[in-house]
Order: sequence, then C-alpha cells, then structure tokens
Amino acid sequence: MSISNEKAIDMYKELLAVRMAEEKLVEIYALGKVPGHIHSGVGEEAAYVAPLMTKNDGDYAKFTHRVIAATHVMGITFNEMFAEILGKDTGTSHGRGGVNHVAHLKNGIVGVAGSLGVDTEVAVGAGVSCKYLENGKIVYCFNGDGTHSRGNVHEAMNLASMWKLPVLFVCDDNQFAISANHANTICTPNPAYDRAPGYAMPARLVEGDDPIAVYEAAKELTDYIREGKGPAVLEVKTYRWRGHFEGDQCAYRDASVTEEMRKRDCIATLEKYLLDNGIMSAEDMELLKNELAVELDQAVEYAETSPEPALDSVYRNVY
Repeated sequence: MSISNEKAIDMYKELLAVRMAEEKLVEIYALGKVPGHIHSGVGEEAAYVAPLMTKNDGDYAKFTHRVIAATHVMGITFNEMFAEILGKDTGTSHGRGGVNHVAHLKNGIVGVAGSLGVDTEVAVGAGVSCKYLENGKIVYCFNGDGTHSRGNVHEAMNLASMWKLPVLFVCDDNQFAISANHANTICTPNPAYDRAPGYAMPARLVEGDDPIAVYEAAKELTDYIREGKGPAVLEVKTYRWRGHFEGDQCAYRDASVTEEMRKRDCIATLEKYLLDNGIMSAEDMELLKNELAVELDQAVEYAETSPEPALDSVYRNVY
C-alpha cells in the first residue's frame, strides 16, 4: 500500500498541529493556567492522528485522557479546545468537561469517562447505532495498554465481535499504566494485538514512530470494517515521553531509556519522508510551524478572555 503525497501532507499538518498543541498545553499548565492535572501525549501523536487520517465524514471517535489535542483531527478548533481546557463557557462542553473531557457529538466525539476504559461500551454503543442505521459510519475507539486489562473493555470487544460492529479498537501502547510497566502486569507483550484472536478480530501491530506505517495498517483494517466484516484491532507501540501527569518525577523508570526513546520521534520520521521524496521543503515546514504557533497563541488568548460559565447554568445537563 502507498500513501498519496496529498494524504502525507495532510497527515503532517495534523500531526504537527497536535504536537504543538500538546506542547502548548504543557506550557500553560506550568504557568498555572489549567485547572486540574494534564496527561501529556507529546511523542505519542501518531497513534491517534494516523488512524484518524482514514476517517470519513460522520465517523465517531472515543478518545482518552492523553493526546487530547488529537480531537482537532475530528474538527474541534483550538479555540474551542483551549476554552474547554480553561473551563470557559465557549468550550466544547461549556467548561464542564475540562482538560480530560474535550468532546462534542456534532464532531462525532462521543466523550471520555472519568474512569479509563469504562467508556469502551459507549464506543461500541455508537457502533450498534451505525449498524442499525446502516449509515456506513465506523467508530475509532482509543484506549491505552493498561486499560486493555479491564473487564469492561473485554466485554465490549466480545460484544462488538459477536454482533460484527464497525469498530476499530486502537491501543496506544506507551508501555506504562501510571507507574506500572505492562511487562510486569500483563501476561502478554502486546496487550491488544495478542488478545485479538480470542475475539476473532484481525489485528495489526505497528511502531508509533512511523506515521505512514500506522496509517497503512489503519487503512487496511478500516477497509475491512467498512466492508461489513466486523471489528478489528490496531496496536501502536509508543513511549510516554513525559510523566503520567505533569509533575510526575518518573522515579519508577530509567531516564536513559526515556531519552533514547525520545529520539524515535514520529514527527522527525515523517519530515524525513517528505523531504527525501521532495513532497515538502524545509521552508514549507518552517512556515507551517510559524503559522501554527500564531494560531495556538491566539487560541489561548481567546480562551483566557472567554466568559466563565454562568452560575445559573449549574443545573443544565444534570440527570
């Protein structure tokens, strides 16, 4: 399978935008502007962006607490995103969700639960809707490696397989569930890929520092799903560059290993491909970075100057 030059450029633009947004989030958190903890996804962006480059209009996605900037690929503007992160009324959920819950159904984002993994059933529920309505949509369900040991995830995957639902289960395997390396907590080295046969699902395993390889694997699986054959599993091997949350000193892992893994950068890999094949120039890339830097600064300013939610709105959407 090959990727078109146009698709490669589009993926680079989204990948870079998500990387820079995640870096901006770390920056404003350090300045004390963000309520609550953030879970930085810097370095893991290809696990989210590359699969979503296969999406069609109207498809659904369920994200996690990490790489929240990937919601931009689904159409969330940086203005809306940072307004939600700062708890403002102009955010996607009018400030109610905050940094870990950037979601908007109009963009196909079904939301993120407070307890990781329990929202897998929600993604599968969206798959039930797609199949019932025969609308041709599919669902991208993102989870981490640790989450793939939770019982409700397996119940959801079993149901999806039994009913042949149009769901792509994407595992961002960054090797750590908070402070636990899954080599010490999970009986198999590939938490999603190795278990997929138990649910009669096709699966692909790919390194997350190669965005094109991730895209090609996702394209193969989404084509299979769109043919009505049922769900599939994509496991992307990444590494968590930063702590589980900002402020985490990561005393539980070897800093030299982390430094070595940071050299396997998905952005650098794609930039080399684009440069080597004459698809983009270094000047094109620098211009894009400058434009994104301005856009992100403006988004943060928009969020900071946006109104707080009105006090009398506290009872809205309460069930």
